Amino acid sequence: MKNLLNFIVKYLYTIVFILFEIVCFILIFTANNYHKVSFLNSSNRITASITEQWNSVTEYLSLKGTNDSIIAENERLKNQIEKYRKDNIPAIEESGFKYISARVISANVNGAKNFLTINKGAKNELRQDMGVIGPNGVVGIIYSCSNKYASVMPIINPATRISVKIKKNDYFGSLSWEGGNNNLALLQEIPGYVNIEIGDEIVTSGHSSIFPAGIPVGSISSFKKDKSTNFYEIMVDLYTDFNNISYVYVIINTNYNEQNEIKNSITEQEDD
Repeated sequence: MKNLLNFIVKYLYTIVFILFEIVCFILIFTANNYHKVSFLNSSNRITASITEQWNSVTEYLSLKGTNDSIIAENERLKNQIEKYRKDNIPAIEESGFKYISARVISANVNGAKNFLTINKGAKNELRQDMGVIGPNGVVGIIYSCSNKYASVMPIINPATRISVKIKKNDYFGSLSWEGGNNNLALLQEIPGYVNIEIGDEIVTSGHSSIFPAGIPVGSISSFKKDKSTNFYEIMVDLYTDFNNISYVYVIINTNYNEQNEIKNSITEQEDD
């Protein structure tokens, strides 16, 4: 108590001055409309600014949950579209594809032999040789699976071969990556008499059990004709940006086993 009294006595004039200042401000802002409005406007601006910054922080923190919701919704819509196609288009009545979303947890996309790792595996029905696509188009093919994870061999791996076609005329060939630029791949086996132009869209051909037909791959960026073979060498600008890929969709062909049995039986006959 003695210390408190000593403090008050020592700083009495300062305390009185602060009290008078507070009283003056109260009188100014309560008795004068102009100052009252100015004070309220200033406080509103400060409050609004703080609220805006806080909302930005909370929105950022909720982005992962929002992204997961969008990915799950896209998975559901893709499966609904595939079901509609199967039920309403007789030509593909016996085909069956479904999609499973997955998150990319590691990526090596700037080397000579590139791979991605995703957070879904055998327990999610994934297996080797399933197609993988992203928001913009084809990503690659599953190379191996564990119970909870899978490695994906992307288009930008020299061992990957994908059957594709020119969308406007259905001429098909084989797409591969020659190394170097991870935005470009090489399309071969297109006859030299086919009319092509820069900008023509390249999509999956549907001539395999991995990808359904018509999934975007890229567009023609340049081409030249090999005079010795009379076939084109076409450079394709890939739609998928492998330096910015977070989520993918794995394509499950529900008729894969049956199609593979037919393919193997044909191969055995050719060997005989």
